[in-house]
Amino acid sequence: MTPRNAATAEDITQPQIPLIDLHQPPHLLRQQLYAACSTWGFFQLLNHDIPSSLLSQFREAISSFFSLPYESKLKLKRNANNSRGYFDDELTKRRRDWKECLDVGVPGSRDWSAGDDADINSCLDGRNRFPVEEECPKFREVVVRYFEECARLSNELAVLMAGVLGGEGGVEGGM
Repeated sequence: MTPRNAATAEDITQPQIPLIDLHQPPHLLRQQLYAACSTWGFFQLLNHDIPSSLLSQFREAISSFFSLPYESKLKLKRNANNSRGYFDDELTKRRRDWKECLDVGVPGSRDWSAGDDADINSCLDGRNRFPVEEECPKFREVVVRYFEECARLSNELAVLMAGVLGGEGGVEGGM
């Protein structure tokens, strides 16, 4: 039986994106994280502890939002004064992209319980815009929970990466 992360002849001819399992022993996690970050620059994360139920709820919420009538989404369109919200008019190399997006960020107050339109939630890139509850039930609630889980995971990864790549608390030169 081949160890889970052992290289094979196929890996040499067809490299695969590194898989990092957050639940593996710390010394293996550090080794694999160092190799992925210093060689590839990215990786796929396994066992990240974001509940699968939340991932499903998030997929459903996003699907519901993008299934709304175009006119409903346009009510949330970002503009020159607020770069957060819905957009479908981004350009790449002066050509319109074939995508729709909803930009959301941490509220200016860092307090998701404050109203999105509250003055304390205004920040450099604007204020969050969410569909009304009647059009997209529980959308904001699910997106906020998902956002918070991703922020927690991002912080955890940043600390780990700083450690293995020689940042504060890390070992110079990685391993």
